Amino acid sequence: MSGVSKKKKLLVGVSGGRDSMVLLSALRALGFERLVVCHLDHSLRGKASRADASFVTKQAAKLGCALESARAATRDFANTKRKSLELAARELRQAFFAECAKRHKCRELLLAHHADDQIETCLFNFLRGSGPAGLVGMRPVSKNGTLTIRRPMLGIHRDDIAAYQKRHRIPFREDASNLETVHTRNKLRLVVLPSIEKALGPAFRKTISRASEIFRAEDDCLSALVPEIGVTLSCKELRVLPLAIQRRAVLRWLRERGVFEPGWVETQRVLSLLDTTGPSKINLPGDIHARRRAGVIFLEKGRS
Repeated sequence: MSGVSKKKKLLVGVSGGRDSMVLLSALRALGFERLVVCHLDHSLRGKASRADASFVTKQAAKLGCALESARAATRDFANTKRKSLELAARELRQAFFAECAKRHKCRELLLAHHADDQIETCLFNFLRGSGPAGLVGMRPVSKNGTLTIRRPMLGIHRDDIAAYQKRHRIPFREDASNLETVHTRNKLRLVVLPSIEKALGPAFRKTISRASEIFRAEDDCLSALVPEIGVTLSCKELRVLPLAIQRRAVLRWLRERGVFEPGWVETQRVLSLLDTTGPSKINLPGDIHARRRAGVIFLEKGRS
């Protein structure tokens, strides 16, 4: 990985599946010395989940890596927060990684997302009505609070990862739930994308990847036009901005203020507060509210 010292402590998200085990093995082969394997058991697959955790524990020891392992009651969390299992699992993973980073005083996290994951992400975001920022997909390097997230395999396709795994005989665990079409992501991967490939040929994957790169450059350009955002938003200053910049300013503000995965709906709700004839308060994820008072929009938590 360019620009990352092999002596630097790095967190590595490891589920035990092929992609993350290939990433972990490749990092060790490249000479990265201070890896902390981070595994979260979501408690969603009974004995299989526990077996995954045991497998990752053994592989971390075998490779000479430090280990952070935890269990989460993901289904209960999803029900309590009224979230989908996918969103609940993602939120719990982010919290787990943040805790690992704090415990190890480490600010670099490596994840095993690859090129096919990127294609699924771009298509998923397009189908749910995302703007250009969503069509960018995942970035090779991104920030989540003080944590820098790197995705060194983002330009590598699933078939190449599988070939590397076979060539080097890297052990991994199969997740049977990846073959179920219950979750939206699995439907895209197992049903939608194969149908598109059958109709249009495999070249469409490169087309989506190219579009993602184009959107990334345009998103960077527009993001540079967004003014500095403080703890609160000034209604007067926000109203004079072009609509596209208003949306980006609000989205950045929500992200910086810790609102979980804000998107179109949350952005539009905040912008609705600019209308002084409408409500002065709106609800956001995580029991957070945005409120307008004296020409200023601010966030508050846990108040009715």
